Amino acid sequence: MSAGAWAPHLGEMDTALAAHDASAAVRAWRRAYAAALASPGWLGLVDVAAASLRIGRIPGFARASEARARETYWTALFRARQDGSLNGVLEAAEAFGMIGDRSMVEQCIRIAESLAALNADGRAVETVRELASRLAERFLTAEPAG
Repeated sequence: MSAGAWAPHLGEMDTALAAHDASAAVRAWRRAYAAALASPGWLGLVDVAAASLRIGRIPGFARASEARARETYWTALFRARQDGSLNGVLEAAEAFGMIGDRSMVEQCIRIAESLAALNADGRAVETVRELASRLAERFLTAEPAG
C-alpha cells in the first residue's frame, strides 16, 4: 500500500475489519475511495480496489465487494492508460486476473501493447510482450473456477 491521502482511511478500514466492525470498515473504505478518486493517477485506486476485496471476506459482502473492486480497477486502468503508464496497465491486468476477469486481462494486454508501441521503445515492447505472455499463461489458459 502506498502513502497517499487514501492510506489512513485504509488503515482505519483494516482496524475495523480486525474488530469485526463491518459498517465502520465500509465507511472507512468509502473515504479511502473518495480520496483516491480525488488524487491524480492510478495507484490509489489499485490500493482501494484491493481493500474492497478484503471487505469481501466478511460473510455476505463478497459479491458487492468484488463488484466495487472491479469498478475501481477499471477506473485505475482508465487513468493508467490516460497517463501512458505501462506499469499501471499491467497492475490492472494482474488485478483483473486475480478476480477472474479474463476479458479485462486481454483488454489490458492490448492497451499495454499499444502504449509500448506508441512510445516507440523496442525494449518496452519486448517487456510488455514477456509480461503479457506470463499474464496470459496465468490467467487466460487456466480453467475458469466454478
